[in-house]
Amino acid sequence: MDQLTISCPSCGFSRHVPGDRVPDATCQVTCPQCKSSFAFSKPGPPPLPPADPSPPAPAPPQAPADRQTGQTGQTGQTGQTGQTPPSQPPQPKPQPKPQQPPGTSIGSAAASRMAQRSRPAPPRELTDVGGLFRESWEVFQRRFSTLIGLFLLSVIAFIAPAGAVVGLGLVAGKAFGEVAIVVAGVAGFAASLYLGFRCFAGFLHAVADEQLSVKDALAEGEGMVGGLMWIGFLAGFIITGGFLLFIIPGMIFTVWFCFAQFVLVREDYRGMDALLKSREYIRGDWFNVALRLLLVWAASLLIGAIPFAGPILSIVFIPYVTIFHYLIYRDLAEMKGDVPFPCGVGDKVKWPGVALLGMVLVPVALISVVGVSLLGPLAQFVSREGITLQSGSPGRSAGSDDQGLRVITFPQSELPQEDATALQPGDSTVPASQGFSDDPQQSLSDSEEEPEDLHVFIYAVNYTGTIRVNGKPLREMEGKTDMQYNYNTDGRSFRYGQNQIEVDYAELPSHQEGLLGVKIKVSRNRSGNATETLGEWRFEEKGQGSKSFTLDIPK
Repeated sequence: MDQLTISCPSCGFSRHVPGDRVPDATCQVTCPQCKSSFAFSKPGPPPLPPADPSPPAPAPPQAPADRQTGQTGQTGQTGQTGQTPPSQPPQPKPQPKPQQPPGTSIGSAAASRMAQRSRPAPPRELTDVGGLFRESWEVFQRRFSTLIGLFLLSVIAFIAPAGAVVGLGLVAGKAFGEVAIVVAGVAGFAASLYLGFRCFAGFLHAVADEQLSVKDALAEGEGMVGGLMWIGFLAGFIITGGFLLFIIPGMIFTVWFCFAQFVLVREDYRGMDALLKSREYIRGDWFNVALRLLLVWAASLLIGAIPFAGPILSIVFIPYVTIFHYLIYRDLAEMKGDVPFPCGVGDKVKWPGVALLGMVLVPVALISVVGVSLLGPLAQFVSREGITLQSGSPGRSAGSDDQGLRVITFPQSELPQEDATALQPGDSTVPASQGFSDDPQQSLSDSEEEPEDLHVFIYAVNYTGTIRVNGKPLREMEGKTDMQYNYNTDGRSFRYGQNQIEVDYAELPSHQEGLLGVKIKVSRNRSGNATETLGEWRFEEKGQGSKSFTLDIPK
């Protein structure tokens, strides 16, 4: 059964279809790749050559070889030369020109493009690594002044306009205000982008065509500024998103799309079409191309690592690397010809979508994991034994100021009324159930005069809570596991006479065994730098609760 080849004039996609399934009349065909429609006509049988009614003319008789050098005959038809005329060779029979079969109705340009794509690619292989380095060096030597000049011009064009316009904007800003600075900055940034990409497009043209001078290359790059910027943005966006997806997709994308700029310069494909065709060129040769790129990139890094001269040599080496890239692209294009590539809407949004997934979902997932890991210990502490965190709650607090920004509320519990151990003879303790009364007449001593030269030392480890004197906060105990805190403060809130010291405490979880305790020591200075200890207490209670001590300060 005859097979017909139907090719899309837009993207070059081809498919073989049985001839009996194609109608004889012209029909509309939709490409499964790019979704474009075009007219297709079934070609008819080739015409037969016309029959020649006249019989073939007889060939003239050939003269014998010995007569061509003989003497004159009696007929006299040979003239006076004594030689016979040479025989004429037979004329070839004219053949009729083959007629073109009726083709599609898509136009001569599309038909020419289809015919060009149907030609087989020349049988070539990628140039070996050594050959690439040698050929790149030869081109680099021949085109050194042109390529270096265009590349340095690109660098200057990216930097100089922005700097000059911003400098002028700063001067104008003194007269016209901040608006002038903003306008000048935007104008300088736009000028730098346009001029920089204009010069860089000329540089790429000079790499791809050795016949172009600096002026001709800049003229060729004039119409490709927008296309080159768009390709650079798309490639950068997709490759960055790929690296965020755990590096490996970014490496794949880097090799896939590294020739998109040359596809733009040599074939005038733009946007995602250039990226997709670059990917199609590399299909089946990813590892071969990646190896060659990796070697030239490694050479660039080694040159940049040379002390002192490395940065300058790196700038000079960039045109060489660009030539190296172009020669790989040239080999692929010659090997595979004008390859068709998928260019439908789904193909154009697939890879930017993958990059967006890496840029949005992966950072959100990482932030969520880190946040949960940081909140885990806090959640464990908050949920332990009914301790709750509140905001702006009145009452007893830990780790807060007078505004009560963070409050740890200790629920009431029936704890054994246990006296604290007094280290000084005559010190007395008050049971926890006999907490300090809210009545100010009971909370204050007989005299409102504050003692002078009073010093309070507090030692705490693996506790959090509040120490109050006569109902007023004296010190908050910080709560970090296995951290020993030493607090030294003055005797504010103390009075001559009887004073009430209250400690609300909560044991920290998961601390080192045997490292637990609170110690409070109150002393004052006497004449002659002598120190008098007025009271000293310590406890090592598990869990949470409250302790209360009584201190009498004589005048």
